[in-house]
Amino acid sequence: MIRKSVSAGVLSIALVSAALLLFSIPSFAQEGGKKLTLADIINPMKFYKPRPSGIMWLPGGDSFLYFFREERQNFLWRYDCATGEKTKLADWGEIQKALGEQRPDFQEQAMDDVNAAGRFLRAGMKLSPDGSMLLASTRNDLYLFEIESGKARFITNDCCEEIFAFFSPDGEKVAFIRNGDLYMLELASGEETRLTKRPNCNILNGVADWVYEEELRPYYSFCWAPDSQRIALLQYDTTPEDIFTIVDHLPTPIPDVELQKYPKPGEKNAMVRLGVIDTGSKEISWLNTGADTDVYIPRIGWLPDGSSVWYQWLNRDQSRIELRLACTVSGNYKTIVRDEDPAWVVHNITIPFVDDERFIWTSERDGWRHYYLYKTDGTLINQITKGEWEVDGPPNLGPDGEFIIFRSTKKCLLQRHLYRVNLDGTGLTELTSEEGTHSASIGGGNYYIHSWSSPTTPSQMEICKVDGEALATIYDGHVPALDDYNLAIPEYFTVKAEDSTELHAMMIKPPDFDPENKYPVLVRIYGGPTSQMVRKTWFGSPSMYQLMAQEGVIIFSIENRGSVGRGRDFNRIVHRNLGHYEVIDHVDGVKYLKTLPYIDGERIGIYGGSYGGYMVLMTMLMAPDHFQVGVSSAPVTDWRLYDTIYTERYMDTPQDNPEGYRVSAPLNHAENFKGRLLLVHGTMDNNVHMQNTIQMSEALIKAGKDFQLMLYPRSRHGIRGGHRQEHRTRLIYNFLMRELKVIE
Repeated sequence: MIRKSVSAGVLSIALVSAALLLFSIPSFAQEGGKKLTLADIINPMKFYKPRPSGIMWLPGGDSFLYFFREERQNFLWRYDCATGEKTKLADWGEIQKALGEQRPDFQEQAMDDVNAAGRFLRAGMKLSPDGSMLLASTRNDLYLFEIESGKARFITNDCCEEIFAFFSPDGEKVAFIRNGDLYMLELASGEETRLTKRPNCNILNGVADWVYEEELRPYYSFCWAPDSQRIALLQYDTTPEDIFTIVDHLPTPIPDVELQKYPKPGEKNAMVRLGVIDTGSKEISWLNTGADTDVYIPRIGWLPDGSSVWYQWLNRDQSRIELRLACTVSGNYKTIVRDEDPAWVVHNITIPFVDDERFIWTSERDGWRHYYLYKTDGTLINQITKGEWEVDGPPNLGPDGEFIIFRSTKKCLLQRHLYRVNLDGTGLTELTSEEGTHSASIGGGNYYIHSWSSPTTPSQMEICKVDGEALATIYDGHVPALDDYNLAIPEYFTVKAEDSTELHAMMIKPPDFDPENKYPVLVRIYGGPTSQMVRKTWFGSPSMYQLMAQEGVIIFSIENRGSVGRGRDFNRIVHRNLGHYEVIDHVDGVKYLKTLPYIDGERIGIYGGSYGGYMVLMTMLMAPDHFQVGVSSAPVTDWRLYDTIYTERYMDTPQDNPEGYRVSAPLNHAENFKGRLLLVHGTMDNNVHMQNTIQMSEALIKAGKDFQLMLYPRSRHGIRGGHRQEHRTRLIYNFLMRELKVIE
């Protein structure tokens, strides 16, 4: 999925853990004070404040482990929710140092622009079922940390990296992936068993290919049975997929070449099959998943009693999703839930099993995303939530399995509040009252971690009882280093589109705003069908947007049709026609801006990356009289150049929708270009290939149009880290400020 950040919808613990790895966000200052500088944005370390990270709930859910930095040292802690007691368990720096001494000759061969989120999912830390050990990876090998003794030891020693490591339910074994095959290790004896043996490099056992990991986010492609004797796994045969060549031009004299399996719209995907392996005999029983093999299996799991494997079946068009149960004896399946939609169905569904007989299904069948309670025989018990609002993310099960805690848009589309409701749909209770965006992580006990922020309040973390009572703040978000800075506060309002649709918008004015002046505008855009840009959350970090506002630029965002949170109809209108309604809505946004006396309508810029980069091109090419300046980073320039799963979900195939592909491609509208454009791309982007920008450049050159281009060597989709990110920030800032005529 092309994205500006890690997409929503992951498991609650993963969401909290990943989010807590970010820099803490500063508080607002009083009026007046110091000004941010470009150096502050490029090197923001002086605004860093340690916060709890890597949270893992211990068995019972009444205490958790977390990491916290003190005086540049990272420590492992335990927090008891009932007493508020914090216990320091280990100096993690010393643990890593000791492990390094066990592997003194290790030299990791890796890109210097690593996808941190991907590595977290692939090799992230796991807690043993009894809470006594941590399983993690360093130096391409797995190690165990024993909490009571405080000692760590490697459990693998191989030149290949081990990924997706999981404890067995009994805690006696670990299963993991090495070089495309599934392995098992007995912890007591250290004996390692290779459970699968792929015949060639096109076969992947228990680990997904690129497009599955990127677009369907399975998080794992194998899982232990409750009896710890069997493992369900997916096998991917990538033979049919096309190969895309990515070149690293920096090594000399001969560049390195990376061959990526990357299916493009209308072309062949990997063939996937589901099996169960007996860890004793190593025999695999392949299960029947139907006659149609050109389908997706996004997620798999076991019924709590281990009698059957469940899996999600998704057709190639992504217009039908089924939850199926496969008998491990006969290999046959039965469909117990089915959802269909003429456009596309909700695909990123987490399925919490309440007990052996009940589970929660997420669906938009009534036009809004809600939870439904089912029996495992396929009988609908009841709809848990309902109304013209949407649930956001998977539910957190309460300790007795009779209620859930979840977040939703019920109170306000621009906010996310926490609610508690019984599984029978009664007793709906709002747990949060402060304006803003809230989330919860619960470990199955009587407490949860509540995280939230608002336009005027930086990120907070507190411990709450499951009835919503707040017990203790564990992170207040206050960064003293920013107390003297004057940061702008967003304003929220609605803009009426030509068809009378109310579109939510946000504006950040300069802190010293004077309505008698004329200001240029930068439109901040993403616009994709998975996004929501206008939210009531903290926006006061020392970003490029805050810096530009400080220097006299108004920052503006508008929520176009196709974004999430407003129901099926608002979201699905873009089906087979990406870029069309989004452009119309952004033009309406600019028309509104031009009615304001303090807006300089001749100085309108637009900036976005990924889908936002695509939208920069579409707005500048389809509405060139409204957008004079643009920065497009890593854009899709023709949907035929992107991957199958994302593109076909929204556009169908090029064979089925040739006209939709033609009109939605910026490549086909280069002759309309009038403004000043900066194109930016990483040369080793394996998500949106640099091919997109190269072809866009050729189209503009053929049309006789002038533009600027910057390529970043050895950079992936985000152009993150080090000197390249610093250069990119400086380049984009100076380009926008110069072309908007704020600086010479």
